[in-house]
Amino acid sequence: MKFNNSIALITGGGRGIGRTTAMELAKAGARVLIWDVGAEDGEKTANEIDSQGGTAFFSTVDISQVGQIRGAYQEIKNRWGLVDILINAAGICNAQPIESITEEKWDRLFSVNLKGTFFCSQVVMDGMKKQKQGKIVNMGSVAGKLGGIAAGADYAASKAGVMCLTKSFARTLAPYNVQVNAVAPGVIETEMTRQLSGGKWERYLDTIPLGRIGSVLDVAKLIMFLASKDADYITGEIIDINGGQYMD
Repeated sequence: MKFNNSIALITGGGRGIGRTTAMELAKAGARVLIWDVGAEDGEKTANEIDSQGGTAFFSTVDISQVGQIRGAYQEIKNRWGLVDILINAAGICNAQPIESITEEKWDRLFSVNLKGTFFCSQVVMDGMKKQKQGKIVNMGSVAGKLGGIAAGADYAASKAGVMCLTKSFARTLAPYNVQVNAVAPGVIETEMTRQLSGGKWERYLDTIPLGRIGSVLDVAKLIMFLASKDADYITGEIIDINGGQYMD
């Protein structure tokens, strides 16, 4: 897959799936814009891309703040032009039981996972409509289909919302040749999931037919496919990637 000179915006691009996706897109020729709340992680990723001959630019953005989203996007337009690809990879998670979820924790998680995904998508859509092309790939989760098991109920609910948003944006943008899809990972080894599991992956292996934990590269490759021309006739889909753990 080639993304020569395409402008790709990756939220949460400093760590985990977002970081790997950003690096893989850059290797394939995309000009990569990284948004992350963690300046150190985001700058490290951008610098690594640059050192490998790619093109990257990092901005510190908290996607729970709509003003920051709009301000950072205006900077992108002034510096680079309109975004061709948006990867909504930013997200937070917890594994608290329902009884322990407070209003503050609920609001914080939804403000990033659902509100942030919505407004990042909203801010790029006018440019994609003008260009009559574009790709948006959202980060769902198997938890959004099964409910909170390893993750909390609030996380599962937010991801169910993301997957519903995906279909809404897909219907709205289809007449403009903009495809909007989501990936729904199962158990993927990231810093976030290591913290949730305590590193005890063995308990999941018996539930995964392929017999291994997924990697961030597994998910990044699927995201890249959905962001490519090869997926021009796919929109409004939620693509499972879980080693067969959940078969819809």
